[in-house]
Amino acid sequence: MIKKITNKQQYHSAMAEIEGYLQKGFSNLTSTEEDHLEELSKAVEAWELKEYPMPMQPSFPDILIYVMQFKRYTQSELSEDLAISKSLLSEILNGKKQPNLSIVVNLHKKFGIDANVLLESVSG
Repeated sequence: MIKKITNKQQYHSAMAEIEGYLQKGFSNLTSTEEDHLEELSKAVEAWELKEYPMPMQPSFPDILIYVMQFKRYTQSELSEDLAISKSLLSEILNGKKQPNLSIVVNLHKKFGIDANVLLESVSG
């Protein structure tokens, strides 16, 4: 069992195991497999945060792109999670529109992103 990922080979191996569990389906996993999946996910998350950190003062679009990369989301999936239209998400990503408070709050609640970072990214 992996406790900490220390190199890219371990990272890719863990990602392959996670993919296997996802293909099997959550409802088909044993409790041991569920525990291992959770452990792998935490190890992968820690590795990604260390190896692919978010910029120090990210723009709001940077934060959205980070979330999509981290969660392996498409724009459609993110727009669905944030309860906004695909076109609005696209305009925010392209810097044509600013997010409203509801979007900022949803991003904070659903993805655990620090509210101060989000507010600074909008006001900055």
